[in-house]
Formats: sequence, structure tokens, C-alpha cells
Amino acid sequence: MPATIPAYWLYGERLTDRFPDALHIEPIVARSALHGWTIQPHFHDQLFQFFLVIGGGGRTRIDGRERELRPGSALLLPPSTIHQFDFIVDTEGFVASVAETSLRRLFDAEPEARSLLAAPALLQTTPEAAETQALATLMRLAMREFGANRPNRAFALAAYADLIAAWFSRAARGAHAGAEPAKDRRAGLVRRFIERVETRFQSHEPLSEHARALGVSVPHLSRSCREALGRSASRVLQDRLMIEARRDLVYTSLTIAQISFRLGFSDPAYFSRFFAKRAGHAPSDYRANG
Repeated sequence: MPATIPAYWLYGERLTDRFPDALHIEPIVARSALHGWTIQPHFHDQLFQFFLVIGGGGRTRIDGRERELRPGSALLLPPSTIHQFDFIVDTEGFVASVAETSLRRLFDAEPEARSLLAAPALLQTTPEAAETQALATLMRLAMREFGANRPNRAFALAAYADLIAAWFSRAARGAHAGAEPAKDRRAGLVRRFIERVETRFQSHEPLSEHARALGVSVPHLSRSCREALGRSASRVLQDRLMIEARRDLVYTSLTIAQISFRLGFSDPAYFSRFFAKRAGHAPSDYRANG
């Protein structure tokens, strides 16, 4: 079991081999067939990936959690998400890769979109669904533009990157059925909270300290998270720790005690109880079954 997981710009390509476009899009077969339809664990730094499966499917493991892919599966992978794939041979579909900086215009105009795209999501539809057909058409048009060398290509690719990300943002929003549309101010608050959690989750700062630093009350922060993400602020904190714990248990050879200390727990036994309560398995069992 490796101590570290490789980071690529695109799978198999060094971080220094960055593509210059706002959007890179290719059929799933283009890269997967070269690797026997098996993509080993890796992650992308500062890069969003958006998948659509048209035919075939397979299995994916995202931050240590296994999920099924089938026709109509739309998959969102935010930056730094550890993932791997075992595709069925001849799986059909698309993968669009977008640098985080390329979505600045979308995030500035729609702060809620950044929050909605902050967590991995597997959106299951059918290939015949109207929204799935719309995404498939959008990706086909984007791939045609990517493969051509026409005037205004850079502008067109940036526009397709925004449109694909907007589709996934809407779909993620729809997954939280019944939630009221969040106001821009609250969506911006959630985005700042997530960014703060990302840099401080190992310090176990209490929610009250996060709220104080953001200039709001704890109830207001939690309500905003529920509106934008469908989960409370405290759940956001716990989920971030669980993501990192699952990554370490599945992808590293660190002992459970080492993992607990790395994640800021002073007592490995408490970490084990924390993990078991949320995962339904003790850390050792989760690792053994992984």
C-alpha cells in the first residue's frame, strides 16, 4: 500500500504538463482503454472533473467509498478528490476537466455554485432523461470545439466550461429537494466557511470559533449550510474529517494511531469511536473491507 497517492494534471501526465485550455474534454475510452479500463488511485490539484456515462459503466472509489457507475451516471469530482475507476470494457461517455481558475467567472457571478461543486457527487439519471440528453449534447459540442482550431476557440472553451459546471451545479442543487434557494450572501458565507474548514479541519476548532471568525452566529451559519448544501455546519466539519480518515485508511499504510494524531485527535480510542459512529464500522474493519 503506497504512502502517498500520485497527483496528476490529467491521469498519467505530470503536473508540469498542464494543458493550456480552459477546458479539456475527451471520451472516456481515450484514456481508459490505454490503461486496460482500470484507472489507479490518484487526484488532481486545482482541477474539477465532470463525467457522463452514456453506455457501459463500472465501479468507482471516491475518497475510499465505492460507487456503481451505469448509463446515465453523472459524476462530479472537485479538486483534490482521490478517485479510481474500474470501467466495463468499451464504456462510452465523456470526461471534462476544468481548472479551478477557469470557473472564476461562474463563481463570482453565482457564489452558490462554488459551494454546490465543493463535494463529490454521483448523480444517477437515465440516458433518456431530458437533462442527461442536454448534458450529452453539451459535451459533444464542447468536444467538437476542443478538437477544432477555429477563431475564438479560447473564448468558446471557457464558455463550455462554465456551462458544464453550471449543469452540475444545478443538478447538485436539485439533489437537495425542498431546500429554499439560498441568497447570494448566504451562499458566499458557506463558500468562505468551506474554505476555512479546508485549511483548519485538523485543528478541531469549535463551530463557535468558525462562526466568530466569519462574523455570524452559529445558528445562522448552520442554516446557511443547510440551505446551500443540505447539511449542517457541524456536519460539514465532521464530513471533512471523515473524508481524510477514509483516504488514509484505504490509500496509506499509516497505523490507526498515526491517522488519529495526523487528524488532530489526541486519543486514538476517541478517533475510533468517532469514525465508527459515522461509518458504521471500526477503522480496522473499514480498512480490512476496503
